[in-house]
Amino acid sequence: MSETILDIRGLVTAFNTRNGAIRAVDGISLSVRKGTTLGIVGESGSGKSMLSLSVMGLVPPPGRIAEGQVLYRGTDLTKLSAAQMRDLRGNRIAMIFQEPMTSLNPVHTVGFQIIEALRAHRKESPARLKEEAIEALRKVRIPSPERRFDEYPHQLSGGMRQRVMIAMALVCKPDLLIADEPTTALDVTIQAQILELLRELQAETGMAIILITHDLGVVAQVADEVAVMYAGKVVERAPVSRIFQDPQHPYTIGLMGSMPRMEEDVDRLVSISGVVPPPFRLPPGCRFNPRCPFVGSECRVEQPALAAMTDTHAVACWKAPLEEHV
Repeated sequence: MSETILDIRGLVTAFNTRNGAIRAVDGISLSVRKGTTLGIVGESGSGKSMLSLSVMGLVPPPGRIAEGQVLYRGTDLTKLSAAQMRDLRGNRIAMIFQEPMTSLNPVHTVGFQIIEALRAHRKESPARLKEEAIEALRKVRIPSPERRFDEYPHQLSGGMRQRVMIAMALVCKPDLLIADEPTTALDVTIQAQILELLRELQAETGMAIILITHDLGVVAQVADEVAVMYAGKVVERAPVSRIFQDPQHPYTIGLMGSMPRMEEDVDRLVSISGVVPPPFRLPPGCRFNPRCPFVGSECRVEQPALAAMTDTHAVACWKAPLEEHV
């Protein structure tokens, strides 16, 4: 077994409201090892991005980490000061945000922005910083990196901007990269190139990756393990091959069913009825029960715990195993 880089234990991220505290992330426990990719999947509103912001120490006020631990190489990040987190963030733990056009500053060149990321953590000469920034652009397969160094974000294509974001994230050689929907709004050809690039960089550096997405096709391409989130909780966790061969939570099965298949000619995609409930109006019992085709009386009363089915496969469902239902 390779070294565990990040170990999340019972994490609760809460927001205080007039109606009391609501939990956007509710008791999450996950880990990711060196050189591996953990895919976190779910619809919008499932808590995926809030989980990543919690790890990075970037929960927007009035949110706070109310319970649990986020252990990076054994150090609990929830106990660190703001200055200690700034030193770690972007240096040992880096993040790629969803939309590169809004994440990159339009009034600064891409080279300036990469150097800013370096300058925060390295005491080197301006010439050396520029060399490292150009090398970072070269590593992410940007052609003519010396010329691109002096260009502005609007001069680059969407795929090129995403490569710049990856260069910024990796320029300090982090142990852990969190990629939040890194291929959103990119066409399928560019998406495949970005995913292949992440795989190649991971093979070169041995970094761990947490890939946050709503796209199971993306997960199938790059993840080693998958955690399916719904309404702030992990409802299923397993190796990627197991998830695709034997999904056990009705929500995971619904996500699988909504994927288009190349061998089938369909007029309309299958969808899961209903929507993810807001965290301030969760149903009693299992949070998926209003949308679940297998719902029973116990599902409406008590919330199921995430329980091990095998050494590597865990599911939170009263009806599991679901062989007889699928």
